[in-house]
Amino acid sequence: MFVKRIEQVLPCLSDPWKLRIIAYLDSPPDLKELAETLGARYSESLGVVLVRLGRREVNFFASGKVTIREVNDIEEGKKLVNSILAMAAQKLILKEL
Repeated sequence: MFVKRIEQVLPCLSDPWKLRIIAYLDSPPDLKELAETLGARYSESLGVVLVRLGRREVNFFASGKVTIREVNDIEEGKKLVNSILAMAAQKLILKEL
């Protein structure tokens, strides 16, 4: 699973020098598993997992949509999401061993 496309790039509301990005993954994530693996907040009723990394916030939705807040540019946003997904996958592999 990785970022397939970037849909929108907007100025961040809390810091005008940063960006908000709306992206889509190549496949929808298993939200419950993602939240448990990352120790993130999960709302089944809203269909979202919230990951906070300092001031940055990444929201994963059941549809495969991802919102990223407080990044410097598009590449940083993509790398951040892909790194979170890679870390979750690696933790799942280690858990199975």
